[in-house]
Amino acid sequence: MPPPLSEFLYTNLSISYSKTVSIASLILGLICAASYLRWRKRIASYPPGPPPDPILGNARQLVKIEHQERAFAEWERAYGDVNYLSVFNKSILILNSFSSARDLLEKRGAIYSSRPKLVMLCDMMGWGDILVHLQGGPKFRKHRKIIQDRFSPRALEKYAALQRQEAYKALLDIGNSPDDILMHLKRFVCGVVLNITYGHKVESITDPLVVNGDKATSNTVNIGGPGSLLVDLIPILKHWPTWMPFSDFKKHAVYTRALVDDLMNVPYNWVKSRMASGTARQCIAVELLEIMNNQTGPYRESETIDEEDIKRITGVLYGAATDTTGSTLTTFLLCMVKNPEVFKKAQEEIDRVIGNDRLVDYDDQVSLPYFAAVLREVLRWGCPVPLGVPHRLIEEDNYRGYVVPGGTTILANAWAMTRNEAMYPSPNKFDPERFFGPEKMASEAYQQVEAVFGFGRRICPGRFFAEANIWMLMTNMIATMDIGKAVDEKGREIDVSVEYVGSFVRHLKSFKCRVGYRSERARALVEQANLLHN
Repeated sequence: MPPPLSEFLYTNLSISYSKTVSIASLILGLICAASYLRWRKRIASYPPGPPPDPILGNARQLVKIEHQERAFAEWERAYGDVNYLSVFNKSILILNSFSSARDLLEKRGAIYSSRPKLVMLCDMMGWGDILVHLQGGPKFRKHRKIIQDRFSPRALEKYAALQRQEAYKALLDIGNSPDDILMHLKRFVCGVVLNITYGHKVESITDPLVVNGDKATSNTVNIGGPGSLLVDLIPILKHWPTWMPFSDFKKHAVYTRALVDDLMNVPYNWVKSRMASGTARQCIAVELLEIMNNQTGPYRESETIDEEDIKRITGVLYGAATDTTGSTLTTFLLCMVKNPEVFKKAQEEIDRVIGNDRLVDYDDQVSLPYFAAVLREVLRWGCPVPLGVPHRLIEEDNYRGYVVPGGTTILANAWAMTRNEAMYPSPNKFDPERFFGPEKMASEAYQQVEAVFGFGRRICPGRFFAEANIWMLMTNMIATMDIGKAVDEKGREIDVSVEYVGSFVRHLKSFKCRVGYRSERARALVEQANLLHN
């Protein structure tokens, strides 16, 4: 007797369902296996690097790293000088050698000179549309040309008088209150940039423009390395409400954006009001406003300058110059404190060449080769922006037989390049002798220190101005001051530790030192210079 219909249907449908589930599971497993094999094959075609996890990529390794530049340099020992990483679906290429950076960022600059989309910095904090972050195109070329024209080696002479004036004031401030030397160095850096850019004279670091600018830049650089934040990897998070949990990043961005807006707008509007009243001093902002109003010069027609261009060009001069230059000056001071034999040799050179009847001036540069070596070593040893500003590859490329996907973010590890043991023996030692002498100044090692300024079309356009600026103050500090370790109440020297903070721009933690006029003659020279120039 046949089974009842219900039993028949139940048995056969159960078997059919079971077979369907099994077949579906098999198909799904095959798809997953095929996808995994394709993923492994694709990964194998990329440059070597630490093994990634499926989906997450190398996110687990990156979140554990405090100093990325050092970790990437360690990876070079295991995987070579070019390393590939992935974070979720984002590709990252680390260049740990000068040769690889030159190959890609300079020789192939046409496809390696774009910028990645840095959501936190550009969209949320308001740093978009400045030269540092602009994609290639007419606006990028316009901004770059305007800045290059004003900071080329030939253009520097017109700033020399102002740089002397600010350096002399810094020397006077240091001599009068040496315990506040770090504040005086900051005032010097801000004073030069604000004076040249807006015609604004800075008397102290309590100046409102300095206070706001310092807050804007410090809040920006202390968030982490560019592109390392979760919102940069998952851009939709920029819409995360501030009232939701885990919204500290959004609150920080909102607060910083207000500071950045003030940095761009307040000094610009101040210059406009001074122009209207006829009291504006000649400066870059005034020059650009005159070009905008008259539409004269090389920026006509499609290259017309508008107010937003001027705000962004002048704003980036302050934002980019003050932080990195300040870092370099404090590194110089630390190196002089910790290396008294270097300070003494530099001082002896200046005494021999200049004497003690005048201060050092730009005409003396070629006559001070040892100080040139000191400055080069300060840049190498300090490396203020260890990973530079990221580049972006606009289309797929092939390098050394490996595939580099289009859209890859490129990080040039300047810190690793300037710590290359083959190029710089005992790289952690501060040693200007490695650059002292005609042959060494013409060496590849000397040239590779340029890595601290970036590469190719994205190299810092203000680098000549920045070096001239710190050269004037550093040489005259050596000429007029004695610098050494501070002493405690028992007269014992206080050792200084080397501790950098920050990830995008490195800054030394505050430290104590001993600074003062080396003689009454030095004091008189500084005071006389201030009477003549200030």
